[in-house]
Amino acid sequence: MKKILGEVVTISTQEMTTVVQKADELLQIDPSDKRHFFYEEMKRLFFAMKEIRPEDVDDKSLDQFIAAADQLPSAIYAIQLRSRKLKTSKLRI
Repeated sequence: MKKILGEVVTISTQEMTTVVQKADELLQIDPSDKRHFFYEEMKRLFFAMKEIRPEDVDDKSLDQFIAAADQLPSAIYAIQLRSRKLKTSKLRI
């Protein structure tokens, strides 16, 4: 997977622990809050990138992945943009 994506992603144990803690905190605060799914899915993606070898990916699975992944960067960018705007507006107060 890493080779297909053209980059190597290194995730430390501390970084993964932080992701898991965020999901757990959201669940403790409000179990009906669905935002924990974001962190849980990101965790699954990172683990998959470490486990899946290039030879595991066939054309069909790659096509399926690319179709699903096309929407992901836009969604993440929208979250980042909203977060930056919120931080900027808080600094102005």
